Amino acid sequence: MMHTAAILSVLVAGAAALVPRPILSSRSASASAASLSIDTTSGQLHGFVNATAAGTRQFLGVPYALPPVGALRFKPPQKVYGNAPIDTVAFQPSCKQQTSNATTIYTAYEPQFLINGPDSEDCLYLNVYAPLHPDPTEVAGLPVFVYIPGGGFTGGGANSLYKIPDQWVNATQAHIVVTINYRLNIFGFPAARGQYQNLGLQDIRQAVEWTRDNAAGFGGDPSRITLWGQSAGAMAVAYYAYGYYADPIVTGLIADSGAAGNLKAPNFDAFSTIAGQIGCGGLAAEDEIKCVQGVDAETLAQLVSTSSSVHFGPIADNITMYADLEARIQQGLVADVPLINGNNDNEGAGFSPSSGQTQATWEAGLNNIICPVSTEIALRTKYQLPTYRYYYAGNFSNISPQPWIGASHSAELPLIFGTHWEYRGNSTEFEWQVSATLQELWLSFARNASAHPTASSFTWPVYDATSNTTLYVAADNKVTQLVNGSLVDSLCPNSTCPTCAYFNSIGFD
Repeated sequence: MMHTAAILSVLVAGAAALVPRPILSSRSASASAASLSIDTTSGQLHGFVNATAAGTRQFLGVPYALPPVGALRFKPPQKVYGNAPIDTVAFQPSCKQQTSNATTIYTAYEPQFLINGPDSEDCLYLNVYAPLHPDPTEVAGLPVFVYIPGGGFTGGGANSLYKIPDQWVNATQAHIVVTINYRLNIFGFPAARGQYQNLGLQDIRQAVEWTRDNAAGFGGDPSRITLWGQSAGAMAVAYYAYGYYADPIVTGLIADSGAAGNLKAPNFDAFSTIAGQIGCGGLAAEDEIKCVQGVDAETLAQLVSTSSSVHFGPIADNITMYADLEARIQQGLVADVPLINGNNDNEGAGFSPSSGQTQATWEAGLNNIICPVSTEIALRTKYQLPTYRYYYAGNFSNISPQPWIGASHSAELPLIFGTHWEYRGNSTEFEWQVSATLQELWLSFARNASAHPTASSFTWPVYDATSNTTLYVAADNKVTQLVNGSLVDSLCPNSTCPTCAYFNSIGFD
């Protein structure tokens, strides 16, 4: 969803009025500056440094695949190669969105979580944020995050104000962040007869390969890449472990508020329904695809947005995702890579209208996020796959301006990205402490996913269901504490109404 120019101007003005803490370290200031011209497989990138993050090199709108338009619509991503100069100084459009007129907490109170600009079918671009004065102690190169934005596989993108990591990179000079776009809704998950499926997941793989091939040019270490996502992005991270187990490339996985789930086999009805509405119905599979490839992208996106009877998302294609996950773990067909996984304590507020939370939205948060995360963690623990579990409870008024929103879906992201202070009043001392700790833990994991993440004197243990190993963040005025996972698991008992007891305990009828 696009922000209006008026809203954007207010946000920028508000951000300019705030004075952030000093964030460029003395170590960084004495190091030599890195280059703003980088040779990559896509071409020679020409980036920039701006005044608000003076220690961060930014390379925005880098093509990592050919535009998926025309005959390449509904096809796997095609690598892009070139040596021509590319001015990477502005975001490219987000991928085509499935829109809605519903008013949510994000449209009403927190627009910084939404995309901040136009969308397009030509959208397979990524953005690189790298230190200008890289930490000289990282002699083999800096650890790299590849971040996958959420949006229910129907919307979202890398150009989102709360999820721009320039301030975080500016502060550490010790890591690189790559943020990506990937195809969504019918464009990324068409479920068309005789056609490649889960194209959006294949886009993510292509972006990871691009990062591996080009990280060193930015001062990164291609052997230390962490794939990190939130919401649908977290689900994509979890799917990735199953789809690319033989050669995961990445050494760590982070899934904020999302998990893999047993997916169903393809159902081609939704695609054929849309095809029939645009004059492409009743055709053989190949002809149906060719016909829909010729339809204007905006027409197709609007039709998907207004057709309530169809849904497009990941399916069990037996290439990128499978139907029986436990069977694959039993056979060793999952990447043996450490995972950070967890959820927020009020996920359901992210599904709520702006008027307040309801039992239905609590249930949506529990059944779509909290309980699947619990199931995924239990499955990984059963088969001894290293997993670090967290439970986030931060309720900060400059992130959640209504008290009932609390630690809602996405609420932890501004603290990790370091953008929590920018748009809605400055942050409390406690909020700064929580932010710094989360950033340290995420970066510690990226440095060495095989070791316990640490922040100052705190060490995060591998999850064990029988002991206090769940990281409880920003609860009871404590930055961190360790609790038993049953605190979360108890919300998801096995019954015909898995959340009824919880609803009753908080006063819902």
